[in-house]
Amino acid sequence: MRIIVIEDNELYKNELLQCLEQEESDIEIVGSASNGAEGLALTEKLIRDNLTPDVIFTDVRMPEMDGFEMIEALQRRGISCKIVVTSSCPEFLYAKRAMELGAVDFLVKPLKVYEVRNVLGRLRRELESEKKWKHILNLEYIFLNAMAGKIKDDQQIGDLIKEGYGIAPEERIGVLGIGMSSNYEKYKEQVLQMLKELEIFNQQQDFCAYTIEMYGRQSFVVLFYHMGNEHETYQYLEQTIVPMICNTVRGRVVCTWAVSNGFGNMYEAVRELDHAAEWNLILKKGTLICKEKIQKIALYPYKYPVNLEKEAKEALLNKDAKRLKKIFSRYWDYCRELPCTPQEAKEGCIRIALVLIQMAAETGAVQAQRKGQTFLQWISRANGWTDVEEKVDTFFEYLTSKDEAENDMSLLIQKALENIREYYDQGITLEEIAEKLHVTEEYLSTQFRKETGRTFTETIRGYRIERIKELLTATNWKLTKIAELAGYTDPKYMSRVFKEETGMLPLEYRKKNG
Repeated sequence: MRIIVIEDNELYKNELLQCLEQEESDIEIVGSASNGAEGLALTEKLIRDNLTPDVIFTDVRMPEMDGFEMIEALQRRGISCKIVVTSSCPEFLYAKRAMELGAVDFLVKPLKVYEVRNVLGRLRRELESEKKWKHILNLEYIFLNAMAGKIKDDQQIGDLIKEGYGIAPEERIGVLGIGMSSNYEKYKEQVLQMLKELEIFNQQQDFCAYTIEMYGRQSFVVLFYHMGNEHETYQYLEQTIVPMICNTVRGRVVCTWAVSNGFGNMYEAVRELDHAAEWNLILKKGTLICKEKIQKIALYPYKYPVNLEKEAKEALLNKDAKRLKKIFSRYWDYCRELPCTPQEAKEGCIRIALVLIQMAAETGAVQAQRKGQTFLQWISRANGWTDVEEKVDTFFEYLTSKDEAENDMSLLIQKALENIREYYDQGITLEEIAEKLHVTEEYLSTQFRKETGRTFTETIRGYRIERIKELLTATNWKLTKIAELAGYTDPKYMSRVFKEETGMLPLEYRKKNG
């Protein structure tokens, strides 16, 4: 049990310190001060040094800042300790004021050893009980379960939250999301330090804050409760905290904001954060993105940039990776300048990528069909241009890598594969390819299976299935459109074939991999 003693009378201070030192070995006196101002500064320093005091013994009448003023200052900063008020004045009003401020006891000086011992025994039991309770039901545990929608209407947990943190079931709780993606490991310690200081040293602000590290999402979430004024809290974060974070983190960082009516509605607030994060594609770095800010954006009709598609095809044809990267960058600049919605921006980018995949596949880059799907998924999930930019070089490799196995095949089968890649989505038949290559259908079928290890029908189906997978994970298009683009006239038949090949229906695949 860590204890601070704040007393301006040296005689009384030394008596109390001696009394405490005679107690059980779990007592640790971490400091003393002679007035409230010194006590406040000492408490803040100990918290910074991860030596947060459990109990503060404080006198009332002291120079500069009295004991009651210090307790109020601690409360404004969100610092929670057990406070024992001591005074040589046994007036009822003093005791009443101490209890109003949440003091756990009021002792009259000169202190009696048995009284101090009784208070310490009770505090020891309370702290142990609270430690167990907070381990089971701390704010991080509450938030993670609320985020998953597991405590929506749980009255018992609501009562425990109110008892433990003073957060009423319908209290408005602000949620600040800070996503850093690939920058997370590099900057997490610096950002975490800023957020911890925000929890403790927000003297001028009317709120309490609690930081949660979301390892899996490579982000932080900060909960704001007991907010005196929501708008002022948002402005403080937007004008002070977010710029500090963005100046520290070089590269991608996404800051979002939502407010929940109690923990019961936290699931909806987190979904709002995820939706807001997508708008980082359109808005500039340093924007604290929220629903209200999104609603004020003046959107313009999206027009697919055919000129950029043409330039991208030329860059691929010339195997110019740098130019292709610049074209993707210009595409995002175009979307920001409009501006359009993130969904429109993603769909346009996917359309360019699909054109390049198709073009590469037609020239023999078989990895483009199979591995290009990963790039499409990155676009679909992106919350920032850097998410896509980091993968363009790898995507270019997929587009330009030829299958080594094809080099060992006869020219006839290489030509047959080129025709399949170019026309598989247009219903081309073995007979048509044989006619093009001036051989009989039977001969081409035999040679094709001999050199590839698959029949013509199996190969066509394989390309179509890969195409369906790409479109399912990278777009929200309906099955009718996907069937048409994959070479099927009937979406129901396509679904049946897809299930035979993958073991699941198209929409099940999208749900699992989208």
